[in-house]
Amino acid sequence: MLKKTILRSLIAAAFAFASAAAFAVPSQLATSNLKLQTSNFQQMVALSAGTVVNVSLNEAIDAETVSVGNSLDFFVRSNVTVNGKVVIAAGATATGWVKSVKKCNNGKSYEITITVENAMAVDGQMVNLRSIPHVVNATPNSAKADIGANLSARVLNDTKINA
Repeated sequence: MLKKTILRSLIAAAFAFASAAAFAVPSQLATSNLKLQTSNFQQMVALSAGTVVNVSLNEAIDAETVSVGNSLDFFVRSNVTVNGKVVIAAGATATGWVKSVKKCNNGKSYEITITVENAMAVDGQMVNLRSIPHVVNATPNSAKADIGANLSARVLNDTKINA
């Protein structure tokens, strides 16, 4: 009888210990997830529509071979910050497009119209931009628009960035 009581006590204690351990781990994980979510929430920064992003052309454009719709590579010239936090870093990639190509002055020069459409934020997402079309002039002798053409664009819509 004493053996049965001891055995029952040991089984009950083991069951209680196992149950407590099973419930303790998920609650600890829930607490750590809550802390993680809270810290991520505190790092979210709102990048407002209309914020200026300055970019430079990162490739030469050959006026004789470029066509409307060609993708263009740009880089961001200076940090874009919100409340002291960098949301788009200097040197980040940006993408634009060739909007038009026209021969001018009886074929003596070309006018290439380009825009910038997006830039990469520090959290990896692409931020949509709106730019005034930029006209690059090129002559048949050089037939190229040089690297470094500067454009200014603005953020198209409010965007949350994990900075």
